[in-house]
Amino acid sequence: MILNALKNVPSSLSEQVYQKLRTEIVRGEIASGDRLIESAVAEQMGVSRTPAREALNRLTTEGFLVAIPRAGYLVADMSENDIRDLFKTRLAVEEITAKWAFENITKEELAQLERNLVRSNKVLADGEPDKMMNLDTEFHHIIYAASRSKSMYQINQTLSDRTLKFRISCMQDAEIARRARDDHFGIYQALQSGDIHQVEETVRKHLGNVVEDIIDHFEKLRHESYINREREY
Repeated sequence: MILNALKNVPSSLSEQVYQKLRTEIVRGEIASGDRLIESAVAEQMGVSRTPAREALNRLTTEGFLVAIPRAGYLVADMSENDIRDLFKTRLAVEEITAKWAFENITKEELAQLERNLVRSNKVLADGEPDKMMNLDTEFHHIIYAASRSKSMYQINQTLSDRTLKFRISCMQDAEIARRARDDHFGIYQALQSGDIHQVEETVRKHLGNVVEDIIDHFEKLRHESYINREREY
């Protein structure tokens, strides 16, 4: 578990604790099933128990933690059904976001997407698929911003963050990283096309690929782990 003391920044202590914990959870630095204790979080982050409690309760409300009476909090795990349900929700939200982005996107934002794709091509050509994760996040955030809706941006970011630790692992796989790049190129072309139905279809295809890639990737890891345990015996 990685919990570091907070730096002095101009935001409430509760917000600082929340952001720190949230970042470490979505990046997998605090793993699924890890237990968090209010007093320990407060001590390790150098704050009183009140901001620690507020941050932990907020993360519980957002689904990142599960409160266990008189035992603290557990980092929530996700089953295959949970992942499919989350992406079903994310698809509904991102289709609306893409429609609004289609209506409002500027030439500069399209240029940002194009530059993102150029960098994606380079990291894949250089054999560095792990660097696709930041580019993947950036690509989607450009589209979220183009929707011109602060609320929609925040909803999309929360849904995206819920699966970030899974996507980070998947992006180590060059084939998955290339598929994400190809899907992004399709979305970029659709946004340029003037055809809203093409935009919706490419977004639907992309998120469908992402959820299947996540499930297949972790099924493969579980199988490899099982084989390794069998060999040890």
